[in-house]
Amino acid sequence: MAQSLWTVSNVLSLLRLVSAAPLAWALLTESTPWVLILGIWALLSDVADGVLARQQKQITEVGKALDPLADKVVAGVAAIILVLQQKLPVWFIVLVIVRDALLLLGGAIAWHWSRQILPALPPGKWTALAIAGTLFAAYLHWEDWLAVGIALSIVGIISSTGVYARRWWQLYQAWRGRRVSLTQ
Repeated sequence: MAQSLWTVSNVLSLLRLVSAAPLAWALLTESTPWVLILGIWALLSDVADGVLARQQKQITEVGKALDPLADKVVAGVAAIILVLQQKLPVWFIVLVIVRDALLLLGGAIAWHWSRQILPALPPGKWTALAIAGTLFAAYLHWEDWLAVGIALSIVGIISSTGVYARRWWQLYQAWRGRRVSLTQ
């Protein structure tokens, strides 16, 4: 694994993280062209950073933390603004924030148990895509697609949280096994 901070994929993740501020401005001013440009940038850069990191064999611990952080900040900023604009139900953002908080907490605990940052799993990426689609539908007032996006997001949130919980349980079991063998 490459350990340089300045890989192409890490720079993409960092730029996506920084794009949360102009996206917030675009949403607040309802500048649809900029919302679309920045939203599509966020989606494409999220896909590209992972592909590039794997292709160039530049998967870093920093990248494994920075990528999901950028995703959560961009989506969180957009979701909060859309709730404030009454384009998205409050309960939906609460569900997303609770899920993200659980993932961050689980990641911190997993770090304690394994001393490594675990990569995102495919169900988590699919859930992030469903949430992004929901945010676009809410902003563009696509009511039918909004209902579909919310339904897909809920399914994704439940299933991906279960997948992550299983991985955390397996890490806990391995960690506990190592601790028991050290005390014997």
